Amino acid sequence: MNDEVLKAYLQHHWVGSTAGVHAFRRVGRNHRDPDAAAEIRDLAGEVAADREALREIMRSVGVSPSAVGTTAARAGELLGRLKPNGRLFTRAPLTDVVELETLRLAVSGKLAGFEVLRAAADEDARLDPYTLDRLIERGREHVRTLERLHVRVSHDRIIADAPVS
Repeated sequence: MNDEVLKAYLQHHWVGSTAGVHAFRRVGRNHRDPDAAAEIRDLAGEVAADREALREIMRSVGVSPSAVGTTAARAGELLGRLKPNGRLFTRAPLTDVVELETLRLAVSGKLAGFEVLRAAADEDARLDPYTLDRLIERGREHVRTLERLHVRVSHDRIIADAPVS
């Protein structure tokens, strides 16, 4: 096991998870569909718990989350809110759709990271395969939930809100 590479990999996922937690919380507060917003808020709690699990995994291999990386992730998440939609202070009709796509990407990245760590757990006793199996299954549940929400909200925004010709 190349500890230097593993630790760098964990740092990268820490940065991504930091941005992801903030994105989930923001979308859960601001989403126009109250049912979707409630589900996203529930997911936000689980995504935050997964981030804490990642912190424990990092501790188990002797690495602490980078303060610089954490700050950069927060700044990146804030900058990611800027969209070329011509609106600075109001939500565009597609904002809910684009935000759900962002959350889907975040969860896919989280899942991929846990899958890589699970494969490494077969050769590194510091990584708990049972914890990683649980995190992978929850990540798959998150993917399914976000796929369902994305399709429904996209339909509502693109088709149902479309002007009748």
